[in-house]
Amino acid sequence: MAKISGLIFDLDGTIIDNTDVYMERMLQQVGREVGRDLGLRHARELWYSIGAESRDEVIVRWGLDPDRFWRAFNKYESLEQKLRNTYLHRDALFLKGLKFPKGIVTHTTLDHTTRLLEQVGMGGQFDPIIACTEDTGFKPSPLPIIYCVVAMGLGFDQVLFVGDTASDMLAARDAGVPCAYIDRYDRPLAVKPDFTIDRLEKVLAIVQP
Repeated sequence: MAKISGLIFDLDGTIIDNTDVYMERMLQQVGREVGRDLGLRHARELWYSIGAESRDEVIVRWGLDPDRFWRAFNKYESLEQKLRNTYLHRDALFLKGLKFPKGIVTHTTLDHTTRLLEQVGMGGQFDPIIACTEDTGFKPSPLPIIYCVVAMGLGFDQVLFVGDTASDMLAARDAGVPCAYIDRYDRPLAVKPDFTIDRLEKVLAIVQP
């Protein structure tokens, strides 16, 4: 592996997270819309893609149609509520002092990402921010990571991608980018990452061995 000169992060579950109260309330509302009793257990499965390569796979496992589910989810999602119920993982504060180019690749929209980062005191810390869209593709597609690496002006073997789901690891692998799985909750992963860490500070042992 070449010397790592840049870092790319997933956002939700890696840098920031949502409170249990918010996740549970969202899934209860969506459940009523789609005729299914959904609660906190389902919310955690969905947020962290537990036992699956993508959130859509989790939804299918519940016996629901992903398109119908996401229409209901988008109906109830409120940026203001999400802002009030978003927190920064404490180990992410370490990134403020890390003198490496740092980017983000996320399924959250660019406007939401910018406001969420400002809310938790991390505004201006990441450039570029690639928000997955129909044009850029959605993880596990490698395209959003490829766009981010190119924008950073680095080689694909010079960047480490850090994420918390199987789709993150698959996207990085298919982009030819080394990947680290941040496993804060002792969740098994079906995809084998290049590295596994339980705190973001531990990326230093990878980039500065």
